[in-house]
Amino acid sequence: MDPIEKLERKQEAQRHLRAQRQRAGLLRGRVVATSLIAFVLLWGIVFAQMATGNDPVLSAKAPATRSGSAAAKEAIETTAPEEVRPEASEPEPVEEEIIEVEPEEAEPEFEEVAPEEEIEFEEPAPVTTSQS
Repeated sequence: MDPIEKLERKQEAQRHLRAQRQRAGLLRGRVVATSLIAFVLLWGIVFAQMATGNDPVLSAKAPATRSGSAAAKEAIETTAPEEVRPEASEPEPVEEEIIEVEPEEAEPEFEEVAPEEEIEFEEPAPVTTSQS
């Protein structure tokens, strides 16, 4: 192979590598741009829902933090007409029935177990290796 042919092959290989690097760079740029656009678009949708008050998680369920009596009282106050609402007055005392219970013998929390005989273990022989 003569020197001119060697030079031509070397230049062709360099052109080929340059073109390959350029295609890889374009592909990477497109992937990064597509990822950023998708990220911004999805977070924009979430932000718009939260800003308008259309939170799908909160709208599906009623708040679970209320107690039953507080929720019932609020339901009565909001659904009852003005004339029917009960007036704020002292509640009538409720007579409580007292039930006497006979005390039972207290059971121990833990059962007492007799100690077992102590078992003696033999120490294993030391391991000998080529590096010892």
